Amino acid sequence: MSLSLPNWHQEVVDLHQFFQEWFRADLPQTKTAFSRFAQVMHPTFHIVPPSGSLIPREKIVTGLYEGHGQSPHIKIWIEDAQLQYEGEQFLIVTYHEKQENNGEVTDRLSTAVFQPNPDLPNQLSWLHVHETWVT
Repeated sequence: MSLSLPNWHQEVVDLHQFFQEWFRADLPQTKTAFSRFAQVMHPTFHIVPPSGSLIPREKIVTGLYEGHGQSPHIKIWIEDAQLQYEGEQFLIVTYHEKQENNGEVTDRLSTAVFQPNPDLPNQLSWLHVHETWVT
């Protein structure tokens, strides 16, 4: 069985749209609104941000929830999303996450590992993300 789901691209776009709406407070700070993020993060999810630290799911979930409304003018978008590997149990994608905040634009090259889960909005659970600054 191949995971060649078009959903991987939609999941990346949808989640980053959530981030923008969350940080701008376009969404209410409720558990229901936040569930879009929390439900797609696998229980063993972790992220390596550009700083190089390893952040487990619990810490990223708490930090993101507390970050509600902290960047009212932020714009977040995805460019150059590519499927790098697909297998029966996971897939790997890369994409550029661009952010504009207070006139400053940043670019992160991100690698994400997904596992299929038919119960989720785009049928994918986030297992791991590794981000690197693009200068």
